[in-house]
Amino acid sequence: MTTPIIPVLLDRWRCRTMTDLHRLIGAALTAAAISVSLFAQVSPVAPPPATEGVVELSPFSVNTSRDVGYQAENTLAGSRLNAKLRDTPGSVSVFTKEFLDDLAITDIKQLVEYSVNSEVDTLSRIAGTGQNAFINAQNLNGRILTRGIAASQGLDYFTSIGPGDGYRIGRYDDSRGPNSILFGIGSVGGIINQSSKVATPYRNSANVRYGFGSWSRSRVEFDTNVVLKKDRLALLVAAVDQKNAGWRNFDFQDKKRIFGSLTARPTSRLTFTAMGETGRDVNAILRSGLEAEELLAWYDNRAAKGVDAVTFTPTTALPNAAQIALGVTGRNGASGGLNHRLTLIENNGVFFDAIGTYLSGTYNNSAVRAPDGSAGRTGGTLRISDPTIYPIFNNAAGPGMNREQTVSNYTLTADYRISDRLFLNVGHNYQETNAVLNLLVGASPVLRADPNRVIGLGGAPNPFAGRLYFDGDWRRDRHLKTDRETRASLSYLVDTRSVWLGRHSLVGFASHSYDFDTRTNTWLVLAGRPFNADPINANNRVTVRNYLTEGNYDTYRVGDWRSVPATIPFGGQTYRTVYANDPATGGTSAGAIQETDSLLGALQSHFFGDRLVATFGYRGDRVKLDALGYRNDPILGDVVDPDPAKYTTNHFSGRTQTTGLVYHVVEAVSLLANRSSSVSVPSFNRTVFPDGNLAGAPIGRGADYGVGLDLFGGRLNAKLIYFTSAERGATESFIANGAFTNRNQRVMEAFGGVLSGSGLPFTASQWQALAATYTPNVSGALADNDSSGYEARLTANLTRSWRFVLNYSYTDSARSNLFNEAIAWYGLKKEAGGLAKQGVAQNAAGQFVIDPSSYVAGGAVAKWIELGATRPAANPSTLSTSASVTVAQELFNLVDDINSSKQDQEKRWGLRPHKLSLFTAYDFKEGWAKGVTIGGGWRWRSANIIGSDVAGKELTGRPLSYVDLMLRYARKFKTLPGTFSFQVNVSNVLDNSDPVPVRLLTNDLTYVLPGGRGVPYGRLDLVDPREIRFTTTYSF
Repeated sequence: MTTPIIPVLLDRWRCRTMTDLHRLIGAALTAAAISVSLFAQVSPVAPPPATEGVVELSPFSVNTSRDVGYQAENTLAGSRLNAKLRDTPGSVSVFTKEFLDDLAITDIKQLVEYSVNSEVDTLSRIAGTGQNAFINAQNLNGRILTRGIAASQGLDYFTSIGPGDGYRIGRYDDSRGPNSILFGIGSVGGIINQSSKVATPYRNSANVRYGFGSWSRSRVEFDTNVVLKKDRLALLVAAVDQKNAGWRNFDFQDKKRIFGSLTARPTSRLTFTAMGETGRDVNAILRSGLEAEELLAWYDNRAAKGVDAVTFTPTTALPNAAQIALGVTGRNGASGGLNHRLTLIENNGVFFDAIGTYLSGTYNNSAVRAPDGSAGRTGGTLRISDPTIYPIFNNAAGPGMNREQTVSNYTLTADYRISDRLFLNVGHNYQETNAVLNLLVGASPVLRADPNRVIGLGGAPNPFAGRLYFDGDWRRDRHLKTDRETRASLSYLVDTRSVWLGRHSLVGFASHSYDFDTRTNTWLVLAGRPFNADPINANNRVTVRNYLTEGNYDTYRVGDWRSVPATIPFGGQTYRTVYANDPATGGTSAGAIQETDSLLGALQSHFFGDRLVATFGYRGDRVKLDALGYRNDPILGDVVDPDPAKYTTNHFSGRTQTTGLVYHVVEAVSLLANRSSSVSVPSFNRTVFPDGNLAGAPIGRGADYGVGLDLFGGRLNAKLIYFTSAERGATESFIANGAFTNRNQRVMEAFGGVLSGSGLPFTASQWQALAATYTPNVSGALADNDSSGYEARLTANLTRSWRFVLNYSYTDSARSNLFNEAIAWYGLKKEAGGLAKQGVAQNAAGQFVIDPSSYVAGGAVAKWIELGATRPAANPSTLSTSASVTVAQELFNLVDDINSSKQDQEKRWGLRPHKLSLFTAYDFKEGWAKGVTIGGGWRWRSANIIGSDVAGKELTGRPLSYVDLMLRYARKFKTLPGTFSFQVNVSNVLDNSDPVPVRLLTNDLTYVLPGGRGVPYGRLDLVDPREIRFTTTYSF
């Protein structure tokens, strides 16, 4: 169901966009008229003068035709000006078209496997085992970590907001570390920029490519460059049609996109470029690991004792000790009142109320027993790791867990050489992406068994008693984002013609961007809030269950949301089904408008005959961020409201700078130093203490020091770098909403019940104002991230036929200072190690008592203590909140939650310090093997941190090691123009595909799962097995 926010805001956006578009169209038509006039002046018979055919490259663009093998000569990723890589002080790596072709890379996720120090962010770096932010609509273009810190993606040096695809990409530039000088507001880890193919007015060309291979892979690409007027006007069109399956059940990755680029050069001084893309990606949503289970203890006892021994008629009582020992460990909520668990059995279309029914369990419960008497161990989520029960190719989410995302973008640029030394570049970029996801979150779906002999409490006989099943509560997550940026850059070259005074390139830059972002996350529920005032409360949700046919793996999936009818009869009434929104306090349904004005100045100077290259830059950003308000809909709940009167406006400013030096000691050896900073994108949905406003923009600082090598006449280039990167004020979610916002509301409601009203210390209006002060809506928390280490990259064209790339990095990264703003707001004191001091203790009677000396005056807790002293009924040790605990115990739990989460989240979870990759290829250019290319690569990562023992010592999983091979044959046919090539790529040749431990279930390393199943894990990630891809290309 489409919520009203989308069309209203789109109308407002279109109004503004169309105004800009009309202006751009007017400018384009004017330019076109001038171009046509200029073209008309050129005789169609006589060729243009030689000087007109020479194209002076803009200092704001890079000619990728000079890339040879795996080596690139120039980049913009140093100072916003076209500069040699050897003169660039920052850590920049280029992936050329030849490298992309050799590895048949089609997206950025494949690319980072061979990057220096980047990886796909699967949330392995946080405590816990969830992957919500990896799979949900918050993630619009694939999260990347560089140097262990979040990185951005760029598209033609504009921030990219949608998923990319290699069919339109000419090369990638990987810039590591913070550097807002280059890309404006962006992530601290760095940025991977995708440079689009550009129409060239020199010669016609075309490529048609078809790829197929393992798991029904099918991908068709083409691109064609047509010269409409020699040296003046050209059009490039590219397209892709992909229909890929995967090695796991119900996997698919489909794409349809088209891209166009137009280049017009009416004179040698002026170049217009227009490019645009539209397309749609539809794909399955897959977590990176195995499903959770609450089954094994029950399953083992069923196998040993029979189904009758492990099935029961449910009652309103909890399972007894004997039932728990058999693996019947809990029930599906407490029956009574308005409590319900409406469940659809997809197998037969029956709806029933599962409230109070029994649930099976596994060995993460110390009270369960295996048939041999072995006990379980208390722990969190346990992943199914028995392939005899659940082979790893299964995908319990089924075909219903999917993502549909549209992309639309265009870029208009003009480059004008005002004089031989003065250049102007003007550009406008627009991007829109709209993602709609149907998914299950948290640990869902969980593999269970049905131990109930009847359907519901007191229901009919259960035909599925003793069967395994998956069920879950479905969500629909929508995320619409549009970005527009207009920028102008002016560069000037000063050449003193003095060896000592050198030459200098100055650039000035100004830009304005307007970004609109809205996300609506929902649950499948009964409309009208029939059983709870909160529309998404569990009592209102619709669960969809599917019973498995053991051994038939096509049935090993959760019930599909598409099987739920539009209306449901339940309890004698008929209800509509709708998707109701997450509450405003959660941060997962929100909207914002961000406007940014930026000014930049940069200088690159060459001294002493180009032996010393200095780069300086300074950038200022002013950001206005309007957080959209909400209205409450009787059906949908909190809906993002476009009414400007409800905006909450925040203003931020950023000042960033970079300083870099390259000293060429000799022609082959250079010393490098670079210090830079950045301002990251502020969160549009996470609010923080002290006032519940949106968090400010995180600040980044970084430094690189190292050596550059340029050997064998430039055939071998290398950089060896020591780096540090730091991010201050990163916004996280973690426990903020539950531990802070909800707890504060409970405490103030409890005080208000005994302190506000007639004859009490506070009037209703006084209390309302006080309560508002001490219940800010907080959905986020702040933290710092630091990383340091070493990086090395070597690229070589050892001969005309042999090319090679080697990458190595060592990184140590960690999170720190989590919850500092919360600790300050509550007025908690810190102990050694940064933990909050616990100021509540239990007396001999078991009563929680607060020690006032443990808290800072002026904080929220000091206010609670003050209110508690107002009258005896408000005593924190006796006053209870709606959670059925006293205010003092709420405070005890608060500090305990903060310290527990802080200790967990500040560990080095998931860190693999060492990363190494290499790839080489050789072309046979003569003899019997002429036309053959062979290549191979190796990817290795050191073992990851997966837990700690009882003494706190870090425990590691296992290293990753994969071999890749490539073989290509290219030849020409006499009867056809151009060249045919036939290529095969084999990834993970040795088929190293065992599941990878990511998180231990418990720190008791002596415990193994009964039945010889090994160590229990809270998260086990899957590895793609050996894959073979064939690619046929016709180039002419």
